[in-house]
Amino acid sequence: VIDLHRRRRLETAYLEALAARPEEVAPSCEQRALVLDTLTRIDQALDRLPARVSRAFLLSRFEGLTYQQVAARLGVSHGAVRKYMLKAAQACLLALDEPAR
Repeated sequence: VIDLHRRRRLETAYLEALAARPEEVAPSCEQRALVLDTLTRIDQALDRLPARVSRAFLLSRFEGLTYQQVAARLGVSHGAVRKYMLKAAQACLLALDEPAR
């Protein structure tokens, strides 16, 4: 149930972003499915990580904070954020290398 809810949230956010794009650059149904699969895999990979690691990744990649700003927000050192980001990036890459389910 949680995975279904998470997938629906991702799909809704993705479709809203697509609706804001001009129609001539809208992806095909196949491309949409691939993007949704990729987003779902990344979301699941981040969900398996410790909370600080996934939070650091989200703050940096989706909120655009610098590592120093992430460190201040999480109350950790700059070096810790670097380690968190490496761990999150590795998890995302491994998730994308796994065969589709």
